[in-house]
Amino acid sequence: MCTQHESFHFDASAAVPKKVIQEVVEALRSVPSSANTQPWTIVVVQGEKRNQLAKKLLEQFDAGEMGAAEYEQLPKTMIPRMSKAVELFEKEYFEHLGISADQRSKFRSNFEFWSAPLHLAVCAPSGPCLKEDPPVDGVFLDMGSAITALSMCAHDRGLAVHCHWQLARFGSVYREVLGSDLPEDHFVVAGLSLGFPIGSRAVQTSPEFLPTRLTVDETTRWLNCDAAWLAESKVEVEASSHGLMHLVQSRHCSHTLETGRAVPKELLRDVLSAARNVFSIGGAQPWSVTVIQGAARDRLSEAMLAYFDAGNNGAQTYKKYSTQNTERMQKGKDMYGFELYEQRHGLQRDDAEGRRAKYRPNYQFWGAPVLLLLNAPKTSSAGTFIDVGSYMYAILVAMHAYGLGGKPLGSVAKFTELCREVLGPEAMPEDEHLVCGICIGWPSEGRDPRETPDWFPSRLSSDETTRWAVDADWA
Repeated sequence: MCTQHESFHFDASAAVPKKVIQEVVEALRSVPSSANTQPWTIVVVQGEKRNQLAKKLLEQFDAGEMGAAEYEQLPKTMIPRMSKAVELFEKEYFEHLGISADQRSKFRSNFEFWSAPLHLAVCAPSGPCLKEDPPVDGVFLDMGSAITALSMCAHDRGLAVHCHWQLARFGSVYREVLGSDLPEDHFVVAGLSLGFPIGSRAVQTSPEFLPTRLTVDETTRWLNCDAAWLAESKVEVEASSHGLMHLVQSRHCSHTLETGRAVPKELLRDVLSAARNVFSIGGAQPWSVTVIQGAARDRLSEAMLAYFDAGNNGAQTYKKYSTQNTERMQKGKDMYGFELYEQRHGLQRDDAEGRRAKYRPNYQFWGAPVLLLLNAPKTSSAGTFIDVGSYMYAILVAMHAYGLGGKPLGSVAKFTELCREVLGPEAMPEDEHLVCGICIGWPSEGRDPRETPDWFPSRLSSDETTRWAVDADWA
Protein backbone atom coordinates (compact mmCIF):
# COMPACT_ATOMS: atom_id res chain seq x y z
CA MET A 1 0.00 0.00 0.00
CA CYS A 2 2.86 2.37 0.79
CA THR A 3 4.23 2.06 -2.76
CA GLN A 4 1.01 3.00 -4.55
CA HIS A 5 1.81 5.88 -6.87
CA GLU A 6 1.00 7.75 -10.06
CA SER A 7 2.76 6.45 -13.18
CA PHE A 8 3.52 8.48 -16.30
CA HIS A 9 5.40 6.03 -18.53
CA PHE A 10 3.34 3.12 -19.85
CA ASP A 11 4.36 0.51 -22.37
CA ALA A 12 1.79 1.06 -25.12
CA SER A 13 2.86 -2.17 -26.86
CA ALA A 14 2.25 -4.40 -23.81
CA ALA A 15 -1.39 -5.47 -23.88
CA VAL A 16 -3.17 -5.94 -20.56
CA PRO A 17 -4.90 -9.35 -20.55
CA LYS A 18 -8.66 -9.08 -20.31
CA LYS A 19 -8.76 -11.71 -17.56
CA VAL A 20 -6.65 -9.45 -15.32
CA ILE A 21 -9.15 -6.59 -15.64
CA GLN A 22 -12.03 -8.99 -15.13
CA GLU A 23 -10.38 -10.03 -11.86
CA VAL A 24 -9.89 -6.37 -10.82
CA VAL A 25 -13.53 -5.39 -11.39
CA GLU A 26 -14.73 -8.61 -9.77
CA ALA A 27 -12.76 -7.71 -6.63
CA LEU A 28 -14.70 -4.43 -6.50
CA ARG A 29 -17.71 -6.45 -5.33
CA SER A 30 -16.12 -6.76 -1.87
CA VAL A 31 -16.02 -2.99 -1.30
CA PRO A 32 -18.41 -1.72 1.41
CA SER A 33 -20.89 1.00 0.49
CA SER A 34 -23.66 3.00 2.18
CA ALA A 35 -26.48 0.51 2.83
CA ASN A 36 -24.85 -1.83 0.27
CA THR A 37 -26.02 0.38 -2.62
CA GLN A 38 -22.81 -0.10 -4.69
CA PRO A 39 -23.48 3.04 -6.76
CA TRP A 40 -20.51 2.86 -9.12
CA THR A 41 -20.42 1.86 -12.77
CA ILE A 42 -17.04 1.10 -14.34
CA VAL A 43 -16.68 1.46 -18.12
CA VAL A 44 -13.64 -0.45 -19.41
CA VAL A 45 -12.26 1.32 -22.48
CA GLN A 46 -9.76 -0.48 -24.69
CA GLY A 47 -8.64 -0.82 -28.31
CA GLU A 48 -10.36 1.33 -30.90
CA LYS A 49 -12.68 2.97 -28.37
CA ARG A 50 -9.70 3.91 -26.25
CA ASN A 51 -8.00 5.45 -29.29
CA GLN A 52 -11.14 7.38 -30.26
CA LEU A 53 -11.49 8.73 -26.73
CA ALA A 54 -7.86 9.86 -26.58
CA LYS A 55 -8.17 11.51 -30.01
CA LYS A 56 -11.26 13.50 -28.99
CA LEU A 57 -9.74 14.54 -25.68
CA LEU A 58 -6.57 15.73 -27.44
CA GLU A 59 -8.70 17.77 -29.86
CA GLN A 60 -10.32 19.51 -26.91
CA PHE A 61 -6.94 20.15 -25.27
CA ASP A 62 -5.36 21.47 -28.48
CA ALA A 63 -8.33 23.80 -28.96
CA GLY A 64 -7.56 25.32 -25.55
CA GLU A 65 -10.64 23.87 -23.87
CA MET A 66 -10.40 23.38 -20.11
CA GLY A 67 -13.81 21.79 -19.54
CA ALA A 68 -15.68 21.67 -16.25
CA ALA A 69 -16.38 18.74 -13.94
CA GLU A 70 -20.04 18.08 -13.18
CA TYR A 71 -19.27 17.97 -9.47
CA GLU A 72 -17.24 20.27 -7.23
CA GLN A 73 -13.81 18.66 -7.01
CA LEU A 74 -12.09 20.96 -4.51
CA PRO A 75 -13.91 23.18 -2.04
CA LYS A 76 -13.92 26.91 -2.70
CA THR A 77 -12.56 27.42 0.81
CA MET A 78 -9.91 25.01 2.02
CA ILE A 79 -8.59 24.64 5.53
CA PRO A 80 -4.89 25.65 5.82
CA ARG A 81 -3.66 22.07 5.94
CA MET A 82 -5.42 21.24 2.66
CA SER A 83 -4.14 24.41 0.97
CA LYS A 84 -0.61 23.52 2.04
CA ALA A 85 -0.98 19.98 0.71
CA VAL A 86 -2.45 21.08 -2.65
CA GLU A 87 0.28 23.68 -3.23
CA LEU A 88 3.04 21.20 -2.39
CA PHE A 89 1.52 18.45 -4.52
CA GLU A 90 1.20 20.73 -7.55
CA LYS A 91 4.79 21.89 -7.18
CA GLU A 92 6.17 18.35 -6.90
CA TYR A 93 3.91 17.03 -9.66
CA PHE A 94 5.06 19.52 -12.27
CA GLU A 95 8.67 19.37 -11.13
CA HIS A 96 8.58 15.61 -11.65
CA LEU A 97 7.23 16.11 -15.16
CA GLY A 98 9.65 18.93 -15.91
CA ILE A 99 6.79 21.27 -16.81
CA SER A 100 6.79 24.95 -15.95
CA ALA A 101 3.74 27.21 -15.82
CA ASP A 102 4.28 28.39 -19.43
CA GLN A 103 4.74 24.90 -20.93
CA ARG A 104 1.14 23.77 -21.19
CA SER A 105 1.82 21.79 -24.37
CA LYS A 106 4.03 19.37 -22.43
CA PHE A 107 1.00 18.29 -20.42
CA ARG A 108 -0.61 16.99 -23.63
CA SER A 109 0.32 13.38 -22.85
CA ASN A 110 -2.18 13.38 -20.03
CA PHE A 111 -4.97 13.58 -22.60
CA GLU A 112 -3.75 10.46 -24.34
CA PHE A 113 -3.57 8.60 -21.01
CA TRP A 114 0.25 8.74 -20.88
CA SER A 115 0.13 6.02 -23.58
CA ALA A 116 -1.58 3.52 -21.26
CA PRO A 117 -3.43 0.92 -23.38
CA LEU A 118 -6.39 0.69 -21.02
CA HIS A 119 -8.68 3.29 -19.46
CA LEU A 120 -11.42 2.90 -16.87
CA ALA A 121 -14.14 5.53 -16.68
CA VAL A 122 -15.38 5.52 -13.07
CA CYS A 123 -18.99 6.72 -13.14
CA ALA A 124 -21.57 7.70 -10.52
CA PRO A 125 -25.38 8.05 -10.71
CA SER A 126 -26.57 11.53 -11.66
CA GLY A 127 -29.73 11.47 -9.53
CA PRO A 128 -28.15 11.42 -6.05
CA CYS A 129 -25.02 13.33 -7.06
CA LEU A 130 -26.21 16.05 -9.44
CA LYS A 131 -29.99 16.34 -9.13
CA GLU A 132 -30.54 16.18 -5.37
CA ASP A 133 -29.96 19.44 -3.52
CA PRO A 134 -27.66 19.20 -1.68
CA PRO A 135 -25.81 16.31 -3.35
CA VAL A 136 -25.61 13.00 -1.49
CA ASP A 137 -22.17 13.01 0.12
CA GLY A 138 -22.50 9.31 1.00
CA VAL A 139 -22.42 8.33 -2.68
CA PHE A 140 -19.20 10.28 -3.20
CA LEU A 141 -17.68 8.46 -0.19
CA ASP A 142 -18.49 5.17 -1.90
CA MET A 143 -16.93 6.33 -5.17
CA GLY A 144 -13.67 7.06 -3.35
CA SER A 145 -13.64 3.54 -1.92
CA ALA A 146 -14.23 2.08 -5.39
CA ILE A 147 -11.39 4.09 -6.96
CA THR A 148 -8.99 2.97 -4.23
CA ALA A 149 -9.97 -0.71 -4.55
CA LEU A 150 -9.47 -0.63 -8.33
CA SER A 151 -6.07 1.05 -7.91
CA MET A 152 -4.94 -1.41 -5.23
CA CYS A 153 -5.90 -4.47 -7.27
CA ALA A 154 -4.25 -3.16 -10.43
CA HIS A 155 -1.11 -2.36 -8.41
CA ASP A 156 -1.12 -5.89 -6.99
CA ARG A 157 -1.13 -7.32 -10.50
CA GLY A 158 1.94 -5.31 -11.50
CA LEU A 159 0.04 -2.67 -13.45
CA ALA A 160 1.00 0.98 -13.39
CA VAL A 161 -1.89 3.34 -12.58
CA HIS A 162 -2.64 6.99 -13.28
CA CYS A 163 -5.73 8.64 -11.78
CA HIS A 164 -7.13 11.43 -14.00
CA TRP A 165 -9.32 13.79 -11.97
CA GLN A 166 -9.07 16.51 -14.62
CA LEU A 167 -10.60 14.30 -17.33
CA ALA A 168 -13.90 14.46 -15.43
CA ARG A 169 -14.11 17.95 -16.94
CA PHE A 170 -14.78 16.40 -20.33
CA GLY A 171 -17.84 14.31 -19.62
CA SER A 172 -19.39 15.29 -22.96
CA VAL A 173 -16.41 13.76 -24.78
CA TYR A 174 -16.77 10.50 -22.88
CA ARG A 175 -20.46 10.42 -23.73
CA GLU A 176 -19.87 11.20 -27.43
CA VAL A 177 -17.32 8.41 -27.81
CA LEU A 178 -18.76 5.77 -25.50
CA GLY A 179 -22.42 6.25 -26.39
CA SER A 180 -24.68 3.71 -24.67
CA ASP A 181 -21.70 2.12 -22.89
CA LEU A 182 -21.84 5.13 -20.55
CA PRO A 183 -25.24 4.84 -18.83
CA GLU A 184 -27.47 7.81 -19.60
CA ASP A 185 -28.17 8.47 -15.91
CA HIS A 186 -24.46 8.47 -14.90
CA PHE A 187 -21.53 10.90 -15.17
CA VAL A 188 -17.75 10.51 -15.08
CA VAL A 189 -16.10 11.03 -11.68
CA ALA A 190 -12.55 10.12 -12.71
CA GLY A 191 -10.53 8.13 -15.21
CA LEU A 192 -8.01 5.45 -14.31
CA SER A 193 -5.37 4.61 -16.91
CA LEU A 194 -3.78 1.19 -16.54
CA GLY A 195 -0.95 -0.61 -18.26
CA PHE A 196 2.42 -2.22 -17.77
CA PRO A 197 5.25 0.20 -17.01
CA ILE A 198 8.02 0.88 -19.49
CA GLY A 199 11.22 -1.07 -18.96
CA SER A 200 9.64 -3.85 -16.91
CA ARG A 201 9.71 -1.64 -13.81
CA ALA A 202 8.31 -3.45 -10.76
CA VAL A 203 5.56 -1.10 -9.56
CA GLN A 204 5.43 -2.61 -6.05
CA THR A 205 9.10 -1.98 -5.32
CA SER A 206 10.14 0.85 -7.67
CA PRO A 207 7.60 3.68 -7.52
CA GLU A 208 7.90 6.35 -10.20
CA PHE A 209 6.48 9.32 -8.29
CA LEU A 210 5.82 9.46 -4.55
CA PRO A 211 4.68 12.95 -3.59
CA THR A 212 5.09 14.22 -0.05
CA ARG A 213 2.23 13.21 2.21
CA LEU A 214 1.00 14.88 5.36
CA THR A 215 2.33 13.05 8.40
CA VAL A 216 0.11 10.78 10.46
CA ASP A 217 0.23 13.26 13.35
CA GLU A 218 -0.88 16.14 11.12
CA THR A 219 -4.15 14.34 10.46
CA THR A 220 -4.58 12.34 13.69
CA ARG A 221 -5.63 13.34 17.22
CA TRP A 222 -4.44 11.09 20.06
CA LEU A 223 -5.87 13.09 22.98
CA ASN A 224 -8.55 10.55 23.99
CA CYS A 225 -6.25 7.62 24.71
CA ASP A 226 -4.79 6.19 27.91
CA ALA A 227 -1.29 7.46 28.72
CA ALA A 228 0.09 3.95 29.20
CA TRP A 229 -1.22 2.88 25.79
CA LEU A 230 0.30 5.94 24.12
CA ALA A 231 3.67 5.16 25.69
CA GLU A 232 3.68 1.53 24.53
CA SER A 233 5.78 1.03 21.39
CA LYS A 234 6.34 -2.74 21.27
CA VAL A 235 4.76 -4.39 18.22
CA GLU A 236 4.96 -8.13 17.58
CA VAL A 237 2.45 -8.43 14.76
CA GLU A 238 3.52 -9.02 11.17
CA ALA A 239 1.56 -7.92 8.15
CA SER A 240 -0.05 -10.47 5.86
CA SER A 241 2.01 -12.13 3.17
CA HIS A 242 -1.06 -11.99 0.94
CA GLY A 243 -1.17 -9.42 -1.83
CA LEU A 244 -3.59 -6.53 -2.09
CA MET A 245 -5.94 -8.42 -4.41
CA HIS A 246 -6.53 -11.09 -1.78
CA LEU A 247 -6.97 -8.46 0.94
CA VAL A 248 -9.53 -6.53 -1.11
CA GLN A 249 -11.45 -9.71 -1.97
CA SER A 250 -11.41 -11.19 1.56
CA ARG A 251 -12.02 -8.01 3.60
CA HIS A 252 -15.33 -8.00 5.44
CA CYS A 253 -17.03 -6.38 8.42
CA SER A 254 -16.30 -8.18 11.70
CA HIS A 255 -19.00 -8.30 14.38
CA THR A 256 -17.21 -10.34 17.07
CA LEU A 257 -14.16 -8.60 18.55
CA GLU A 258 -12.13 -9.05 21.75
CA THR A 259 -12.44 -6.00 24.00
CA GLY A 260 -9.69 -7.19 26.34
CA ARG A 261 -6.98 -7.62 23.72
CA ALA A 262 -5.24 -4.32 23.02
CA VAL A 263 -4.45 -3.03 19.55
CA PRO A 264 -0.89 -1.62 19.85
CA LYS A 265 -0.60 2.08 19.14
CA GLU A 266 2.33 1.59 16.78
CA LEU A 267 0.33 -0.97 14.80
CA LEU A 268 -2.47 1.56 14.42
CA ARG A 269 0.08 4.20 13.37
CA ASP A 270 1.32 1.80 10.67
CA VAL A 271 -2.26 1.35 9.43
CA LEU A 272 -2.81 5.11 9.21
CA SER A 273 0.60 5.63 7.61
CA ALA A 274 -0.20 3.15 4.85
CA ALA A 275 -3.70 4.55 4.29
CA ARG A 276 -2.45 8.10 3.62
CA ASN A 277 -0.92 6.96 0.32
CA VAL A 278 -4.26 6.92 -1.50
CA PHE A 279 -4.88 9.28 -4.41
CA SER A 280 -6.68 12.50 -3.49
CA ILE A 281 -7.86 15.31 -5.75
CA GLY A 282 -5.06 17.84 -6.04
CA GLY A 283 -3.20 15.96 -3.30
CA ALA A 284 -5.53 17.65 -0.77
CA GLN A 285 -5.59 14.84 1.87
CA PRO A 286 -8.61 16.44 3.61
CA TRP A 287 -9.28 13.75 6.23
CA SER A 288 -8.70 13.85 9.96
CA VAL A 289 -8.95 11.07 12.54
CA THR A 290 -9.52 11.10 16.31
CA VAL A 291 -8.36 7.95 18.11
CA ILE A 292 -10.62 6.86 21.00
CA GLN A 293 -9.23 4.21 23.35
CA GLY A 294 -9.28 3.14 27.00
CA ALA A 295 -11.35 5.14 29.49
CA ALA A 296 -12.54 7.62 26.83
CA ARG A 297 -13.74 4.74 24.64
CA ASP A 298 -15.79 3.34 27.54
CA ARG A 299 -17.29 6.74 28.44
CA LEU A 300 -18.35 7.34 24.86
CA SER A 301 -19.91 3.90 24.50
CA GLU A 302 -21.86 4.27 27.75
CA ALA A 303 -23.15 7.71 26.74
CA MET A 304 -24.20 6.50 23.28
CA LEU A 305 -25.96 3.44 24.67
CA ALA A 306 -27.88 5.57 27.19
CA TYR A 307 -28.88 8.02 24.47
CA PHE A 308 -29.92 5.22 22.08
CA ASP A 309 -31.83 3.34 24.77
CA ALA A 310 -33.77 6.52 25.51
CA GLY A 311 -35.23 6.24 22.00
CA ASN A 312 -32.98 8.72 20.21
CA ASN A 313 -31.95 8.01 16.61
CA GLY A 314 -29.81 11.04 15.78
CA ALA A 315 -28.70 12.09 12.30
CA GLN A 316 -25.47 12.75 10.41
CA THR A 317 -24.46 16.38 9.82
CA TYR A 318 -23.85 15.58 6.13
CA LYS A 319 -26.13 13.95 3.55
CA LYS A 320 -25.48 10.22 3.66
CA TYR A 321 -28.46 8.65 1.90
CA SER A 322 -30.30 9.40 -1.32
CA THR A 323 -34.00 9.81 -2.04
CA GLN A 324 -33.23 9.03 -5.70
CA ASN A 325 -31.55 5.62 -5.55
CA THR A 326 -31.25 4.03 -8.95
CA GLU A 327 -33.08 0.74 -9.39
CA ARG A 328 -29.76 -1.08 -9.06
CA MET A 329 -28.77 0.79 -5.88
CA GLN A 330 -32.13 -0.03 -4.31
CA LYS A 331 -31.68 -3.68 -5.26
CA GLY A 332 -28.36 -3.79 -3.38
CA LYS A 333 -29.89 -2.06 -0.35
CA ASP A 334 -32.91 -4.37 -0.20
CA MET A 335 -30.74 -7.44 -0.65
CA TYR A 336 -28.55 -6.40 2.29
CA GLY A 337 -31.51 -5.64 4.57
CA PHE A 338 -33.14 -8.99 3.84
CA GLU A 339 -29.96 -11.00 4.39
CA LEU A 340 -28.93 -9.18 7.57
CA TYR A 341 -32.23 -8.95 9.41
CA GLU A 342 -34.58 -11.58 8.00
CA GLN A 343 -32.22 -14.31 6.86
CA ARG A 344 -29.40 -13.97 9.41
CA HIS A 345 -31.39 -12.94 12.50
CA GLY A 346 -34.96 -13.98 11.68
CA LEU A 347 -36.31 -10.45 12.14
CA GLN A 348 -39.18 -9.46 9.89
CA ARG A 349 -39.45 -6.04 8.30
CA ASP A 350 -42.15 -4.91 10.76
CA ASP A 351 -40.21 -6.02 13.88
CA ALA A 352 -38.94 -2.56 14.78
CA GLU A 353 -38.06 -3.50 18.36
CA GLY A 354 -36.09 -6.59 17.34
CA ARG A 355 -34.20 -4.73 14.63
CA ARG A 356 -33.37 -1.92 17.03
CA ALA A 357 -31.92 -4.45 19.47
CA LYS A 358 -29.70 -5.85 16.71
CA TYR A 359 -28.55 -2.30 15.88
CA ARG A 360 -27.56 -1.59 19.50
CA PRO A 361 -24.08 -3.25 19.39
CA ASN A 362 -22.98 -0.49 17.02
CA TYR A 363 -22.76 1.70 20.14
CA GLN A 364 -20.73 -0.96 21.93
CA PHE A 365 -18.42 -0.71 18.91
CA TRP A 366 -18.88 -4.48 18.52
CA GLY A 367 -16.46 -5.00 21.40
CA ALA A 368 -13.54 -3.25 19.69
CA PRO A 369 -11.01 -1.65 22.08
CA VAL A 370 -10.25 1.17 19.64
CA LEU A 371 -12.61 3.50 17.80
CA LEU A 372 -11.60 6.01 15.14
CA LEU A 373 -13.71 9.06 14.41
CA LEU A 374 -13.18 9.90 10.73
CA ASN A 375 -13.87 13.55 10.00
CA ALA A 376 -14.05 15.95 7.05
CA PRO A 377 -14.14 19.80 7.01
CA LYS A 378 -17.60 21.36 6.88
CA THR A 379 -16.36 23.33 3.88
CA SER A 380 -16.06 20.00 2.01
CA SER A 381 -16.97 19.65 -1.65
CA ALA A 382 -18.17 16.46 -3.32
CA GLY A 383 -14.55 15.73 -4.23
CA THR A 384 -13.55 15.98 -0.57
CA PHE A 385 -15.93 13.17 0.26
CA ILE A 386 -14.41 11.07 -2.54
CA ASP A 387 -11.00 11.56 -0.90
CA VAL A 388 -12.30 10.69 2.58
CA GLY A 389 -13.97 7.55 1.17
CA SER A 390 -10.64 6.55 -0.38
CA TYR A 391 -8.84 7.00 2.94
CA MET A 392 -11.53 5.15 4.89
CA TYR A 393 -11.32 2.14 2.61
CA ALA A 394 -7.52 2.12 2.77
CA ILE A 395 -7.71 2.02 6.59
CA LEU A 396 -9.99 -1.03 6.36
CA VAL A 397 -7.63 -2.87 4.02
CA ALA A 398 -4.55 -2.00 6.09
CA MET A 399 -6.31 -3.28 9.24
CA HIS A 400 -7.16 -6.48 7.41
CA ALA A 401 -3.51 -6.92 6.34
CA TYR A 402 -2.56 -7.22 10.03
CA GLY A 403 -5.40 -9.62 10.85
CA LEU A 404 -7.44 -6.94 12.62
CA GLY A 405 -11.20 -6.91 12.41
CA GLY A 406 -13.74 -4.12 12.56
CA LYS A 407 -16.06 -2.09 10.37
CA PRO A 408 -17.18 1.42 9.43
CA LEU A 409 -19.89 2.73 11.76
CA GLY A 410 -22.15 5.30 10.14
CA SER A 411 -24.28 4.87 13.26
CA VAL A 412 -21.66 6.69 15.36
CA ALA A 413 -21.91 9.75 13.11
CA LYS A 414 -25.59 10.08 14.05
CA PHE A 415 -24.47 11.22 17.52
CA THR A 416 -21.97 13.92 16.57
CA GLU A 417 -23.06 16.34 19.28
CA LEU A 418 -22.85 13.63 21.90
CA CYS A 419 -19.27 12.89 20.81
CA ARG A 420 -18.47 16.57 21.32
CA GLU A 421 -20.08 16.60 24.76
CA VAL A 422 -18.23 13.51 25.97
CA LEU A 423 -14.87 14.02 24.30
CA GLY A 424 -14.65 17.79 23.98
CA PRO A 425 -14.38 20.12 20.98
CA GLU A 426 -10.72 19.22 20.32
CA ALA A 427 -11.77 15.66 19.54
CA MET A 428 -14.90 16.64 17.61
CA PRO A 429 -14.42 20.20 16.28
CA GLU A 430 -17.45 22.35 15.43
CA ASP A 431 -16.12 22.97 11.92
CA GLU A 432 -15.91 19.29 10.97
CA HIS A 433 -18.38 16.61 9.91
CA LEU A 434 -18.15 13.28 11.69
CA VAL A 435 -18.25 11.03 8.63
CA CYS A 436 -18.20 7.69 10.44
CA GLY A 437 -16.61 5.70 13.20
CA ILE A 438 -14.30 2.78 12.48
CA CYS A 439 -14.09 0.13 15.20
CA ILE A 440 -10.82 -1.82 15.35
CA GLY A 441 -9.98 -4.96 17.31
CA TRP A 442 -8.89 -8.58 17.15
CA PRO A 443 -11.53 -11.10 16.03
CA SER A 444 -12.80 -13.37 18.81
CA GLU A 445 -11.52 -16.89 19.39
CA GLY A 446 -8.38 -16.35 17.33
CA ARG A 447 -10.23 -16.14 14.02
CA ASP A 448 -8.01 -14.90 11.18
CA PRO A 449 -10.26 -12.59 9.13
CA ARG A 450 -7.95 -12.92 6.13
CA GLU A 451 -8.88 -16.59 5.88
CA THR A 452 -12.23 -16.96 7.66
CA PRO A 453 -14.86 -14.26 7.18
CA ASP A 454 -17.35 -13.34 9.88
CA TRP A 455 -20.13 -12.74 7.35
CA PHE A 456 -20.21 -11.76 3.70
CA PRO A 457 -23.40 -10.08 2.43
CA SER A 458 -24.31 -10.65 -1.20
CA ARG A 459 -23.18 -8.08 -3.75
CA LEU A 460 -24.39 -7.10 -7.17
CA SER A 461 -22.67 -9.09 -9.90
CA SER A 462 -19.76 -7.44 -11.72
CA ASP A 463 -21.84 -7.58 -14.93
CA GLU A 464 -24.34 -5.23 -13.27
CA THR A 465 -21.69 -2.63 -12.44
CA THR A 466 -19.31 -2.92 -15.42
CA ARG A 467 -19.56 -1.94 -19.09
CA TRP A 468 -17.06 -3.08 -21.72
CA ALA A 469 -16.19 -0.64 -24.55
CA VAL A 470 -13.50 -2.90 -25.96
CA ASP A 471 -12.40 -4.68 -29.11
CA ALA A 472 -14.27 -7.92 -29.79
CA ASP A 473 -11.04 -9.91 -30.07
CA TRP A 474 -9.42 -8.60 -26.86
CA ALA A 475 -8.08 -11.65 -25.03
